[in-house]
Amino acid sequence: MVPTLKTLRRLFESQERISTEEALEIIHKALDVMDTEPNVLEIAAPVVVYGDLHGQFFDLMKMLDKIEYFEENQENSNRKLLFLGDYVDRGAFSCEVILFLLCMKIHRPNNVYLLRGNHECEAISSFYGFRLECKAKYGVSVYFHFIKCFQSLPLAAVLDAPEGRIFCVHGGLSPEIETISDIQSLDRRREPSTSGPLCDLLWSDPIPEYESEITPNSSLDQDDEDLEPGTLTNYSVAHSFKESFREVSQLSKTKLMKKRPSIVPETAKWSPNEVRGCSYYYGCLAVYAFLNRNDLLCMLRAHELQDEGFLFHFSSEAYLSLDTRKDTTFPPVITLFSAPHYCDEYNNLGAMMFVPDEPHGFDVEQIHPVRHPRPRKHAQSEGMWTMFESTLPYISPSTKFFEEMAELNNVDLTTKPKKLPSFQASKVGLELEEDIIIPGYTLTSTLTRSRKYLPLLVGAAKLKRRRSSERHPHAANPEWDAITSQWKQAKTKSDDIIVSSDQSKVNLAVIFTTKELEMLKLMFTLIDVDGDFVLQSDEIARFIERILMLHITEEKAIQYTKALDCNKDGQVDLADLIECAAKMKRKYYQQQESRLRWKEWQNFGCFFVTVILLYCMRTKRPWCRKKLLWLPLTCLIYWYIQRRNRKDYSG
Repeated sequence: MVPTLKTLRRLFESQERISTEEALEIIHKALDVMDTEPNVLEIAAPVVVYGDLHGQFFDLMKMLDKIEYFEENQENSNRKLLFLGDYVDRGAFSCEVILFLLCMKIHRPNNVYLLRGNHECEAISSFYGFRLECKAKYGVSVYFHFIKCFQSLPLAAVLDAPEGRIFCVHGGLSPEIETISDIQSLDRRREPSTSGPLCDLLWSDPIPEYESEITPNSSLDQDDEDLEPGTLTNYSVAHSFKESFREVSQLSKTKLMKKRPSIVPETAKWSPNEVRGCSYYYGCLAVYAFLNRNDLLCMLRAHELQDEGFLFHFSSEAYLSLDTRKDTTFPPVITLFSAPHYCDEYNNLGAMMFVPDEPHGFDVEQIHPVRHPRPRKHAQSEGMWTMFESTLPYISPSTKFFEEMAELNNVDLTTKPKKLPSFQASKVGLELEEDIIIPGYTLTSTLTRSRKYLPLLVGAAKLKRRRSSERHPHAANPEWDAITSQWKQAKTKSDDIIVSSDQSKVNLAVIFTTKELEMLKLMFTLIDVDGDFVLQSDEIARFIERILMLHITEEKAIQYTKALDCNKDGQVDLADLIECAAKMKRKYYQQQESRLRWKEWQNFGCFFVTVILLYCMRTKRPWCRKKLLWLPLTCLIYWYIQRRNRKDYSG
């Protein structure tokens, strides 16, 4: 029997697990419900829309409490909830998030709608952590049932709002898709490839819009500072709007950044998405054409981390002459991100959007992160370190690995480190004491706000756009292969890897198997949260806390980061991690070889002691027997002490 939502919430908030049978029942019943739904859903307002969640269960509960979802009232019976995908990976409670959403779908199938994100597939979720978490909590077989359920998720939705129809999708558009009917005809019940329309719907992004910052020392005309919202130029946000925004949102302590909107827009319809390593960037012209062709007002999507929880695309004055839509009072593309303080790493806000059934525009509510407990040990470490130890036995599943690397790389862990910029992760975002609904963020076509004024609805609060550099694993593999090849060539030239006295020089193929290299890549990916191919001190601290269940100080995290920097270039990349593993494996082999030599002497000693004992038993001289008995006893004591010392040394 499927548990109630309140029962499931109580269990998950106390970090208790449901039985495997209950988990499978939830998965199968939700699959049966969603399997009957079309590729593109038709949903009538009112609707609350959520972006990426990424395993942040406690933030999901907070957002549901905001709309009083668990209360029995008329408003909840009419309101629909739409989730845009990416429910798993990265966060520590991915199983809880997806099981709770599926249970919501079972209990309220006509009020809860789930779309597929790029993480709802085997290639991505097995790489970014969900498979390991699921294996630790429910077993690997349950993971494959999840994959089958993911394939039943719809791909897109069209919201029927008073202002017009809104197209909702996780990623974006595809050059192979011109109409909604094209999406309906796709076969969604399969694993997405790295190209094609199914991949594009899940992976594509709008072309980045770059803005130039106006520093505090930059000169601005006094006339620009005093302009009214209706008569703004391209140079700055109106002073009056900034002040009213601060009063409404209570952000008086936040220093807002002024921006110049991009003057020359990017007019390319499609360009390769080099950041993701697959799919495309779509430009404003591609968006206008798709919206006009399908009689749509705008597009709402997720897929990208945003500092404020959302972002308007192609909405500056520079795009006004290119916009061919009938109603240009709304931004053509809106990104929504609902995972505040993403991965416990960034200081971003989350956001959810309200689409009412009355012509009053759309409201965006920003969400501050909620404190959550540390995940229990079974949630991550048991499954992950069992797999690591089986493939990489020379890497200790504790902070001893970092301490040994500090010793090998001559890093002093006793001195207090200086806070070097290269070892710090940038944390950009807004510090809010409470969640806010900002009237300045309300989009409406019935008021006097013009298309020219639209970018200023976020201009006062928007910081520099942060893009997630998360890549498709298949696209990242060539880069990692290039790194390992360079490391192999460097090691072959230096002849620096020693395995045994009989074979002092070996190449990478002998040192690392393919499985070992894949495991090292996986370990690097789990630590590298922001996907920039460089490990920062706060990423290492987070990895230790989540995987080893240990909390370390910021100073210790910096020291551990320096300990992994084998080439002393100020940053830790995959080559450094491979070099660390090579040193640990060399040390491991040397210890193994030493153990073998000691075992040979041990066997010889045992044989010698046995001979002495037999002689003592046969001799008829008591004084000789007594003196000879001391010899094997001394050998046994010496052997015991040496064994204890070697055991303590090897850990």
